[in-house]
Amino acid sequence: MYKAVLVDDENLVLKSLEAGIDWRKSGFAVAGKANNGTKALQMVRELKPHIVFTDIRMPGLSGLELIKQIKEMDSDVQIVVISGYAEFAYVQKSLSYGVLGYCLKPFDDHEIDGLLKTAAKAIEDIRQKRENELLELIEEPSSERADAAFDRSLRANGLDADCLYALVSLGKGRLSFREGVHSVAVHLGASRIGYFVQCAEAEQLRGLIREPIPADILGIGAARAGRELSGAIKALDAATEHAWDFFVHGRDAVHFREEAAGDTEAGLLVRQLERSAAKKDIAAMRQLLKEMALPANKRGMTIVLALIVYNIVYFHSSSDPSAPPEEEYIFSRDQLYHLYRSFDAMIDSLREELREPGSTSGERKTAHANLKEIVKHINENYRSDISIQSIARSFYMNPNYLSQLFKRELNITFTEYLTQVRLRQARLLLETTGLTIGEIADGVGFRDYFYFIRLFKKYEKITPRQYRLQAGSPREGNA
Repeated sequence: MYKAVLVDDENLVLKSLEAGIDWRKSGFAVAGKANNGTKALQMVRELKPHIVFTDIRMPGLSGLELIKQIKEMDSDVQIVVISGYAEFAYVQKSLSYGVLGYCLKPFDDHEIDGLLKTAAKAIEDIRQKRENELLELIEEPSSERADAAFDRSLRANGLDADCLYALVSLGKGRLSFREGVHSVAVHLGASRIGYFVQCAEAEQLRGLIREPIPADILGIGAARAGRELSGAIKALDAATEHAWDFFVHGRDAVHFREEAAGDTEAGLLVRQLERSAAKKDIAAMRQLLKEMALPANKRGMTIVLALIVYNIVYFHSSSDPSAPPEEEYIFSRDQLYHLYRSFDAMIDSLREELREPGSTSGERKTAHANLKEIVKHINENYRSDISIQSIARSFYMNPNYLSQLFKRELNITFTEYLTQVRLRQARLLLETTGLTIGEIADGVGFRDYFYFIRLFKKYEKITPRQYRLQAGSPREGNA
């Protein structure tokens, strides 16, 4: 909800303006009212409203001077001038200060509704611009210039204290914060948003978030962040990892942890699983997996440990354990969630996997004939959360053999082929559209913005933004 402040030296006008408009319908709420310019200026400093409706002629600090000082304080504040017909010369003068518009007394509800809609769009455009600027900074290598720009961006959003935290939400929804909470968001992809907030203690973070949390947010993670860019990026990565702990523990918490994963009972069980796998002790492995699912042992389980557990069991069932192909492993948290949706479901499946042996000779005879269809399937579905495991299931093949088939027939691993398809499309979108880097990353199948940046730089030797500039492509947002 956007905040509005109303200013007029006539209390009757203030009451009429507040009561006569359906503010909530347009996404606004009246946060304060003032009957003189001096009081209004102090209110703007304290409340940091998104929009101010002000009379143009008031005793003491005039409306024109108030507008000028508000714009000097924060140029993003939207201002609407309240005036009568006889004051139109003053209205024209105020327009040179960058006001949004004006409304005449007596008020016309439809006219003000239109102004509020225009203001809401302007506020959203400003928010998007700030997010894009912050995202561009995060993409840059850390330097004194970048650190200074990052600090300025934080301060411009009211984040001027050292007690800074990074939050990350996973899913399509977006967090909103309670009144008075200073925050700035950065869009890291269609399913991941980062937020910087001021908070004294980690235990207080949940209380900053406005309830109810949107149902399409899967998980929320948090990590302490410094005011230097490198520390902020590390905090976003850590918060993302913590957010993914919803896979193990559900979505009803802000996940924040400082203990080392290996120091927990879950970590000890994972190490025992690794030793049992080395000994090919199937019975012990199945028992350890069962113990991991017990509530007392799950407390220390994390998404990282869950990935390790999957890969230990999957490596054990490999048809060629002496030289496992890279894509036998799941490295992506998205892939793990796509396959199982929860830790308990994963454990049940892995225990069943250990009960059943691997591939059959019949699969080896029929697989080669399907390779052309598999490649076609990848080319058409690279935007989705596909993996060698999901494709193997769709085509009724053994994943290990499918991996070997790719290397033998195409001289490339499955992972490399999928990556090349996605990056080829990313290059095309960078050259021909004005989509943001985050939109492109998500559009070609990368759910993690930073992973996309790192992978693009690995293959192209430059960042996506540098590639776009070299190609002379449309600027972001102009598509």
